[in-house]
Amino acid sequence: MSYAYLASTPGLQYNYSLYAIPVGWLVGMVPLWWAAPAAQKYARGSFDNANPKDSWQNMDAAAIPLKIKGRIKRANAAQNNTHVNLPLFAASLVAANAAHVDSSSLHLYSAIWVLSRIAYTLAYIFIEDRKKSAIRSALFGVGVISCFALIIKAAQKYSALPW
Repeated sequence: MSYAYLASTPGLQYNYSLYAIPVGWLVGMVPLWWAAPAAQKYARGSFDNANPKDSWQNMDAAAIPLKIKGRIKRANAAQNNTHVNLPLFAASLVAANAAHVDSSSLHLYSAIWVLSRIAYTLAYIFIEDRKKSAIRSALFGVGVISCFALIIKAAQKYSALPW
């Protein structure tokens, strides 16, 4: 099934792209929702919700198996990175919507960003080999490129305006 066919599916000609912003926020929260209970499971008291930053900074001292500790720390970093990247995505999506970019492009680039962030998060948490970590960087790049594509499409629409 081609994307053109999917985009012409009844209902998808409408614009659902802005829903990707809260979906992106949720994608960013999932690693945190896993990491905090995982830390508690392996070392009671290692995560204190009243002082979360201190908890993450003191994670090295916690009696958690090294492999799990690495995943917990990378999950926290992945959620932080998604939340740092979310404003770029939201701004590019709002700009593209304000410029009336076609809904198929809005849906495509929004889906690419969300899927790339899911894949990025999984890669960040589970890839431990330095050589394979380039996969994570490539997935990050895919998400950023999708944001730039939205901004460029918006700029092209705006450049046609006489003001």
